[in-house]
Amino acid sequence: MRDSKLYDIAYFISDLMILNLLWIVFSLPVVTIFQSTEALFRSVHLLRKDEGEGVWKEFWKAFKKHFWWMLINFVITVAVILILYVDVRFFIQQNTAFAYILAGLLLSMGLMFLITLIYTFLTIQYYEGKLFGLWKTSFLLGLGHLPQTILIILTLLTVLILANIMPILFFIILASVSAYVIDIIFEGVIRKYIKKDKE
Repeated sequence: MRDSKLYDIAYFISDLMILNLLWIVFSLPVVTIFQSTEALFRSVHLLRKDEGEGVWKEFWKAFKKHFWWMLINFVITVAVILILYVDVRFFIQQNTAFAYILAGLLLSMGLMFLITLIYTFLTIQYYEGKLFGLWKTSFLLGLGHLPQTILIILTLLTVLILANIMPILFFIILASVSAYVIDIIFEGVIRKYIKKDKE
């Protein structure tokens, strides 16, 4: 029974630590990292709203819910990264102005793909439809709300820097805290559309 504010905080932090551990463990096969990430965002969102049946149950439900969609996302992402790496490296080796421009365009496309991918993990909590529609919606939200997108990217960069400085934080709580912050940022985006649907 929660009988003090201090207990509430300790309880909340322990749940974040549990979710962080679940995310790491379920990401270990590598090919399940996208399913695990979706489950982390969903569980953190419910925890933040004080909803759901507990972190383990909600994480497991979210992990299974869009398993095949996230597997497809993973395969496509790996393919895109490989293609971009090979092509950008090829153009840079040409050492011409035109080749550098093409390399820059490819990197810009890669950034747009990354933004879409990040928003996929967030949008899927509210989305009902087909996979292609999820990608399209995530792309439009990411580019249509650049201030929030920049904040999300800065949050992820901060996490990478902190993980590099203090790796132990990554294994204890860093992933779930970053998901918590990103969920707050994204709520400012999605709230507008939820209100429109209710009107």
